[in-house]
Amino acid sequence: MLKTRLTEKFDLAYPIVLAPMAPASGGALAGAVSAAGGLGLVGGGYGDADWIRTEFANAGNQKVGCGFITWSMARDPGLLELALSYQPVAMMLSFADPAPFAPRIKAAGIPLICQVQTLDHARRALEVGADILVAQGTEAGGHGQDARSTLPFVPAVADLLAQRAPDALLLAAGGIADGRGVAAALMLGADGVLMGTRFWATQEALVHPAAKARILEADGDEDDADLADKVRGVP
Repeated sequence: MLKTRLTEKFDLAYPIVLAPMAPASGGALAGAVSAAGGLGLVGGGYGDADWIRTEFANAGNQKVGCGFITWSMARDPGLLELALSYQPVAMMLSFADPAPFAPRIKAAGIPLICQVQTLDHARRALEVGADILVAQGTEAGGHGQDARSTLPFVPAVADLLAQRAPDALLLAAGGIADGRGVAAALMLGADGVLMGTRFWATQEALVHPAAKARILEADGDEDDADLADKVRGVP
C-alpha cells in the first residue's frame, strides 16, 4: 500500500487511476482496477446510453467512476444524467471547457476530475470547481495537445494548486507505465497518476486482440504523433 491524499480520499491501496479510454475502459476493466486497489473509470467518450448501461453493469459491485470527452458529451447531454444515476465515485471531463457540465456534477456531490494540458486549462478547471486536476503531458496516448511534457508540466500545476487551491488533488498523466513512473510523479508533486496505455493490453480492455498484441510487441522507440484531432478540428 502507498498512502497519498488520493488514496485517503477514495480509500485506495495504490494512487493509480485508470484513464477512461473510450472504448477500451469498459466496466470489466474499471472494476478490475478498483478491485486491485486503484480507481477504475469507465470511458464514456463515444458510448451511447446502452453502452453506458452495459458497462456499469459489467463493473459488478465495484466502486467505479466515469469519464467523458467533454466535446463529445455535448452532443448528447443526457449521457451525463445517465452516468450520474449510477452514483459513480468520481466524474472526469477532458478536452473542452468543463463549465457546461461541472455544476451538475458538483450538485450531485460527486468529485469532479478535470484533465488539463496548459496552466490556463488548470485555472479554468479550478474556476468551475474541480476537485482533482490531471496534468497531462505530451507523452500521453490518445487525445492531447501540443504543450508541455509531463516532467515540467506536473510541477508547474502543483505550484499553481499550492497557491490557488491547496485542497485540490493532482494526478500526473503521460508516459507513466510502472512503479518508477508513479514514484517520479509523486516526487514532482502529484498525489497519484492517471494511466491509460499500460492497461490497453489487459484481458479486460475492450480492444481488438491485434491491437493488444501490437502494444506488447512495441519497445518504446516506436512512438509516433497522431494528428487526427487536428484534422478533425477537435478542440
